[in-house]
Amino acid sequence: MRLLNLLYPVSKRCAFCERRAVSHLICRLCDKDIHRIGGLICSCCGKSVETEGDCEDCQQRPETFFLSNRSAVQYNDKVKEIIGLYKYRGRESLSSVLGEWLVEAYRSYYSSTSFQAITFVPIHEWRLQERGFNQAQQLAVYLSLHTKIPLVSLLSRTRSTEKQSKQHRAQRLQALQGAFQLRNTVSAGSKVLLVDDIYTTGSTVNECARILAKEGAKVYALTVAR
Repeated sequence: MRLLNLLYPVSKRCAFCERRAVSHLICRLCDKDIHRIGGLICSCCGKSVETEGDCEDCQQRPETFFLSNRSAVQYNDKVKEIIGLYKYRGRESLSSVLGEWLVEAYRSYYSSTSFQAITFVPIHEWRLQERGFNQAQQLAVYLSLHTKIPLVSLLSRTRSTEKQSKQHRAQRLQALQGAFQLRNTVSAGSKVLLVDDIYTTGSTVNECARILAKEGAKVYALTVAR
């Protein structure tokens, strides 16, 4: 290898804007618009808050079936664009960027928790055919590879629902009733880490957690954006 390459590593391209990025998956300019979640957060959903305890949304939820959710970054315009390119424009190379954010969040919040399995929010078969992949599953695979926690497909989606981003909280709750079912058995008392891309109201995570908790699992959630 030439000495020049040792001193100045061959630059990679930013997975988002394709500018040069030497040591990161995205360039410094794009990374400036990514805000990691930290500091004081809701003890339940991981939202940034000003006072300790549960946020107002979590206090108003009739019943919560997951023990906690933690998210890597704030869901702003830049993150929305990146996730949109990944999910809807076929930019699967961005999965490494989102996966790294998940790994960072896992190390910050869950590294001391002994999980028996990582699982993911499933999508319906026709949406899988339309998109070609399940983003939550890809992210869960990435996390499993980097944490050595077994990946298990525990849930299936029994029916499709309208995109959650287009619905209000009450509509989401109603639409998700009966939308998931258990696919593989889970041992009572086992700690399961549920992966998804976005946490909005928590309706999807909570419904998946309800199915798993009914079997005795202790469910924690990890999402890319909040």
